[in-house]
Amino acid sequence: MASPLEIVLDELRQNQPQWDAFEEPGHCVVLAGPGSGKTKVLTAKVARLLAEATEGPRGVACITYNNECARELRARIDRLGIQSGGRLFVGTVHSFCLACVDVPFGHLYRKELQGPVRVATPRMSRNALAQAIDETGVGGQPDIWTQPVELYRRAHPIRDASWNEDERLARLIEQYELLLAGEGLLDFDGLVLTALDLIRSEPLVRASLEARFPYLVVDEYQDLGYPLHLIVQTLMTSTGITVLAVGDPDQSIYGFNGANPRYLRELANQAGVREIRLEMNYRCAQRIIDGSQVALSPEEPRAYRSARETPEGELVFLECGGGLGHQAKVIAEDLIPRLNAEGIPGGEIAILYIDRGDAGVISDALQAAGIKYAGERDQRYLRTPFTRWLEGIAAWRCLYPNTDGRPRIDELLGYYTDLKIEARAAIDRSDLKERAQFFEFLTSLPGADASLASLLASVDAGLSLRQCLEACPLREEDLEAWDALVESAQGGMLGGFMVDDFARGRGRPDTVTLTTLHSSKGLEYQVVLMPGLEEGRMPSFRADSDEALSEARRVFYVGMTRAKDAVYLLYSGWNQNRYGRRFESGASRFVNELREAFGV
Repeated sequence: MASPLEIVLDELRQNQPQWDAFEEPGHCVVLAGPGSGKTKVLTAKVARLLAEATEGPRGVACITYNNECARELRARIDRLGIQSGGRLFVGTVHSFCLACVDVPFGHLYRKELQGPVRVATPRMSRNALAQAIDETGVGGQPDIWTQPVELYRRAHPIRDASWNEDERLARLIEQYELLLAGEGLLDFDGLVLTALDLIRSEPLVRASLEARFPYLVVDEYQDLGYPLHLIVQTLMTSTGITVLAVGDPDQSIYGFNGANPRYLRELANQAGVREIRLEMNYRCAQRIIDGSQVALSPEEPRAYRSARETPEGELVFLECGGGLGHQAKVIAEDLIPRLNAEGIPGGEIAILYIDRGDAGVISDALQAAGIKYAGERDQRYLRTPFTRWLEGIAAWRCLYPNTDGRPRIDELLGYYTDLKIEARAAIDRSDLKERAQFFEFLTSLPGADASLASLLASVDAGLSLRQCLEACPLREEDLEAWDALVESAQGGMLGGFMVDDFARGRGRPDTVTLTTLHSSKGLEYQVVLMPGLEEGRMPSFRADSDEALSEARRVFYVGMTRAKDAVYLLYSGWNQNRYGRRFESGASRFVNELREAFGV
């Protein structure tokens, strides 16, 4: 019987560009359209590098955009049966910089960093910024300065002559960073900026990274911003590290975080880098592909084509004259019940909304119709990789003994194992007794109809979770999230939450996904519903430059290409802001372009 890796390799051989990327020994940029199998290529490549191209203790560093992407990559690699023996790093650019550069080298080369490097929580960062404002005399409150500070640091990752273009802002940032460093703290941006500075300035840091990771694999490159781009270029030109970068400029949608599609294009055009394009789409029906390309660039459609032999797919335009509330009612009372009746379960349906202001209107309609849903629908608790893990524990307990849709026990145990290692607890990753004990712990937890408070109490008692978090020097934010979750479940906003309610945040076969367009990236569903498509909202009235309009098109494109079979586009032709002002701007220009292109 063929192994999972052998099956994947047979599939790669059927697609020449995928196989070329797998075989390429040098620097390579893979430009991968939606549904093109780029994760399959990436994970197979990592497996090959670990098996053939490196000898222990040397390994591979695999960097991606966020913790959800890292979790999915780690799970896909595990499913291939790869035994990395601790030689594989999979994580975000921030966790890579922290674990592989800042912690081992920060205190050696940066005398202002006092003590072991720790990550500043949002509260710590705000307090330091407030103190820096007072000490520099710039005036104002932290809320006024937070965004300018973030944007200026990301735009000036190298402190060269251009750093003092805005002397007042530069002085504020320097004092803010100094105050954090005095406590051994780096904030979120500081993790990457400090690592970039150390990699550029210290030969020993570069040599150490090359000795540990002769291969660097970067997923979702278009989302990772200028500092990471400079890190990759430095490592490519100053070390023997070989780089594989995978991404799609057309899916760069995080401009507010400093992402720009040109960085991936620049990398692909560098001397000594091979560019490979993946244009076959294994997810979407052809009509959805054609429509998404019209939305992305009406004058320059891409060459993507569907590998599917199923019907061509549907683009459905629904005008609901009563505004967003009317659209939400149509979704809840007509579309979802009809799709369910056609055999499409809730778990294969996603509602992708534009901003969080829409979430309340849509969730109210779903609740009134008795439709189960989950996603970024509210702010009742902070959703982080840690709380997602807790949701996974709840989901495992609710679904046991059924296996359909249940999180893998190895994934849940792996996260807890990493946590205990950070807390310096004695543990053997290969210990079967540990796995058996974890299984017994899961089966002993309160079930679906129990309160969330009782589940959290049992988790804390069974895993000594809070004590474990307290012992982890880099888990201040997770500790805050845990305490806030426990407090809320004991009588706050989550006082009425059952274990089943909490578990649905993880996703279920019968549960509709409700999330923002931005957060849908990387996901896929049979059917996607996109409400609120009014001019002035998509694109926003604020998209008044070519760059901003291009990013709005990319966001819309990402939303459409989450669908396998059908996309429903809902609009009213008008919208009302939170102050009650009504805007009669018509349907989104993207909707009108699609209707014209398809003669609807």
